[in-house]
Amino acid sequence: MKTCEKCQGIMIVERAVDFEVGLTIRYFACLNCGRRVQAEEEPRPLVH
Repeated sequence: MKTCEKCQGIMIVERAVDFEVGLTIRYFACLNCGRRVQAEEEPRPLVH
């Protein structure tokens, strides 16, 4: 589990999907303050 650098809250993994472009990316989201940090270097295609 990862902790937020800003508030020391718990961060969970979430996924954002862009259906128009066909890309997805994972990021960490803090449950306490809502801060988001990218978990991957670049977006990935929806279909491999």
